[in-house]
Amino acid sequence: ENSIVIVGGANQSGWNIDAIIAKAAGVPVVLDAGGIEGPIPDALLACLSVLSPNETELSRLTNMPTENLDQVKAAAEKLMDLGVESVLEARYAGDPSCVLGRCGKGQEPVRQEAIKTPKVEDTTGAGDCFTAAYAVAFLEGKTPTDALMFASAAGCICVQRKGAMPSMPSREEVMNLLSPQ
Repeated sequence: ENSIVIVGGANQSGWNIDAIIAKAAGVPVVLDAGGIEGPIPDALLACLSVLSPNETELSRLTNMPTENLDQVKAAAEKLMDLGVESVLEARYAGDPSCVLGRCGKGQEPVRQEAIKTPKVEDTTGAGDCFTAAYAVAFLEGKTPTDALMFASAAGCICVQRKGAMPSMPSREEVMNLLSPQ
C-alpha cells in the first residue's frame, strides 16, 4: 500500500540555499510558481534565471493586476526589479492562444502564438509540461523564441491526452510536431 502525506510548504524548505549554491556554481535556476501560496523570498528571487507563473500566480506574487498585456508586463518588470532574470508567462490576460516570455529587464516580451491542437482531452499537467519543456530548451541554449515554440509544441501534445504523467510528450513527439510537414 502507498500513502501520501501533504505538508504545506515542505517542498519549499531549503530552496533558498539550493538556489544560492546553484547560482554560485553557474547553474541556471528555473522555478515554476505553481503551488507557491505566499511571497517568494527576495534571496530566492535574486537567484532565478527563469520564474514561470501563470497569470493568477503572477498577480498574487506581485499584488498587481494581470488583466491585460500592459499589466502583465508591469508585473513581470516588478519581479525582474527584485532580481529575477526572466519571467515566463504561459497565458496572458485571457488569451490562451499566446504565450509570453520576458527575456530580461527592460526588453520587450517575446510573444509566441500557441500551436493549435485538434482536441483538448485534459489540461492536467499542461502548465508543468510547458514550463519543463521551456526549461529544457533554455538550458540547451535555444533562443527565447525557439524555447517558446518547443514549449508550445509540448503543451499542444500534452492537452490531447488524459492524466498528468501519461500526457507528457517525448522529445521525439515534440520534434515531429515542429518539423515541417
